[in-house]
Amino acid sequence: MGCDVLMVERHNAPRIAAGWVAKVGSANERPGITGIAHLFEHMMFKGTRSIGSKNPKRDLQIITEQEAIREQMRQEERKIREMLRRGEIPDMINPENMTPRWRELNAKFQKLVEEQRKLLVKNEFSKIYSEAGATQLNAFTTEDMTVYFVSLPANKLELWMWMESERILHPVFREFYSEREVVMEERRLRVEATPLGRHYEQFGAMVLEFCAI
Repeated sequence: MGCDVLMVERHNAPRIAAGWVAKVGSANERPGITGIAHLFEHMMFKGTRSIGSKNPKRDLQIITEQEAIREQMRQEERKIREMLRRGEIPDMINPENMTPRWRELNAKFQKLVEEQRKLLVKNEFSKIYSEAGATQLNAFTTEDMTVYFVSLPANKLELWMWMESERILHPVFREFYSEREVVMEERRLRVEATPLGRHYEQFGAMVLEFCAI
């Protein structure tokens, strides 16, 4: 396994363009986890065990507690979907249509969200880079790869190596559910709200399916 390293020398400016590529993308998804590759790309900017929180220990505890509550909420949502199927409620958008137990769990979850927000050091990962003179910090996801890149002063190569190894080895997926909504909104804007969005998506799926045969 390991990784392949490519270095190209250019002496026209005292900067380096650095990046790394993970050979995984939307083609690796399956029904039930569609969109996870792009969501994962977003979550990799949320910080690590040592970046992004004033109290990393409590932060991790909150995430564990949040997920335990969300699992109970998912169990309630299965019951609510059955109620929707039977026509007992008009939709699952209005909180008033949800069960009392779901609303109770949601209140506990939102309380944890507020507690976590007080601990967050917002965008600390990108701030460390920008304070070191870095620009163009970004990432993108395709069908078969995810790419993270940045431009920074040549004497900051070691910083880049530490930052990227830190988020590969010790990522912390803070604000997971709110970031999921961000990714879903991106899809609505780029795919569902454009004339050819769904066409290109379905065409691409056909091509990948054909290549897999």
